[in-house]
Amino acid sequence: MRSWALVVPRARAEEIRRRLLDRDLLQKHLRIASEGETVLLPIRRQVEMGFPTAEKDFAEGFTAIRSYRDVVEVPVAARSSLPSSFDVVGDIAVIKIPETLREHRRAIGTAILRWNPSLKVVLEDRGVKGVHRIRELDAIAGERRTTTIHREHGLRYRVDLSQAYFSPRLASERKRIADLVREGERVADPFAGVGPYSILIAKRRRPREIVASDANPVAVRFLRANVAANRAERITVLEGDARAVLKRVAPVDRVILDLPHSAMDYLPPAFGALADEGTVHLYAILERAEESERGDVVKALAEKAGFLVRGLAHHHVRAYSPTKYHTAFDVTVARA
Repeated sequence: MRSWALVVPRARAEEIRRRLLDRDLLQKHLRIASEGETVLLPIRRQVEMGFPTAEKDFAEGFTAIRSYRDVVEVPVAARSSLPSSFDVVGDIAVIKIPETLREHRRAIGTAILRWNPSLKVVLEDRGVKGVHRIRELDAIAGERRTTTIHREHGLRYRVDLSQAYFSPRLASERKRIADLVREGERVADPFAGVGPYSILIAKRRRPREIVASDANPVAVRFLRANVAANRAERITVLEGDARAVLKRVAPVDRVILDLPHSAMDYLPPAFGALADEGTVHLYAILERAEESERGDVVKALAEKAGFLVRGLAHHHVRAYSPTKYHTAFDVTVARA
């Protein structure tokens, strides 16, 4: 591969190599070469370091790439702002890019594909918007599509990230909830999306019935397809507003309110849908200091609905921001 080279004396080659690494100028994927008593160090561009430069041919060599940040081509001053992580859904990477780096977003996308050849698409996540929690996405590298097949806990989900919300970061939480479901329960999942909670429960446990619903008609279409593709039995799929669905399907033993930004609005209808005893799994985005107060509100709403709170536990599902957490509350109640 043709590249610019810094031609340095052999005695100083290691010293200069380290300086180039520190300045992110060394082409780490190319093998260092030599000519006589000089060493040819492959560099990203011509640079003034007191040594001659020349264009040379280099062999490509294997370098352990631990992160896309090892190969991304952005100015040195911008490297500290590079995102440290991103979501992988099937063969699609979904990354949030700071405004200060938006001019380099295509370089970031290209680096991600180079780092992980199994990925075929890189989408920039511009945030979740609208009543159906749809991500605003821009394709920045690879194929121009938003559909993929995602595998989780041995199950396959077809998703369209531009049409129905899906987060791979909740895989462990979905398994935790599924493990809590007892044989013979009726479960309501009114924000089912493409079905990851409901289908996992149906395949791993023995519920009497799971009512999986969503207000987003596109999500419901994918939900029906995923139920069929995974041969998940005992799932009833509905389309509609969560309040109306909960009222229609009552009584149930368990309700999953996986809508963290507004789940509290649906807590009274969830309590109203429970049988004489049951559990609601409630999610919220909270500061740590807000969790105790939120627990008190949950208790008050349960009592207003005619229940005694038999158990109220919470834990952090994941960090949402430097100061906030995606928090799960497990509320177990019985009729007073």
